[in-house]
Amino acid sequence: MSETTQTPKSLKAQITRTSLVLAAAALLREQGPKAVTYRKVAKWAGAASSSVGYYFDSVTQLLHEAGRYNIQLWAERAEKAASAAEGMEVEECRKHVVDLLIRACLPDDSVVPSAHYAQLIAAAESEVVTEAYQKGRVSLDAAIGRILSHAQIDMPPRMVGTIVDGAAVAAISEGYDVSLFASELLASAIEVYGRAAR
Repeated sequence: MSETTQTPKSLKAQITRTSLVLAAAALLREQGPKAVTYRKVAKWAGAASSSVGYYFDSVTQLLHEAGRYNIQLWAERAEKAASAAEGMEVEECRKHVVDLLIRACLPDDSVVPSAHYAQLIAAAESEVVTEAYQKGRVSLDAAIGRILSHAQIDMPPRMVGTIVDGAAVAAISEGYDVSLFASELLASAIEVYGRAAR
């Protein structure tokens, strides 16, 4: 009997807590770690300010979970690209490898690239967000590695991420199309790296 009466309460609590993490993650993505306050998170989640303090011991704990959620989203997007690559024949994968890697590395069209990179840079303001992003990067690099491996390109996954991120920041600051600029640089790097590896 008590189990039945507690289930709706625990389900409601879980939904509330999740909505607070999602709101904090969105704030972190759009405005950086300093924007994640109890008041703002509650407002974005449509919850009472007191509920944030009830579910989280500190802003630090909330930031950590928000950071983990954000990098998980990124890693999942990369894993989808890796699965798409592995569903192709090797030659087809090689033909589309730049597009697959860009899909794995860059945010989708719903995210403004400048906001994405601004929040990654702002992550340095919070040790727990940096830690969450570092740990999550392992999954991201693993997905990039799967794409490279299936395309039979012997290139370190971290190099791909570094090229794409560097190209994206340059494109943002110089007013170019981020995806196009990153694709062109990555294609050149793959070509040069392939020649050097022979």
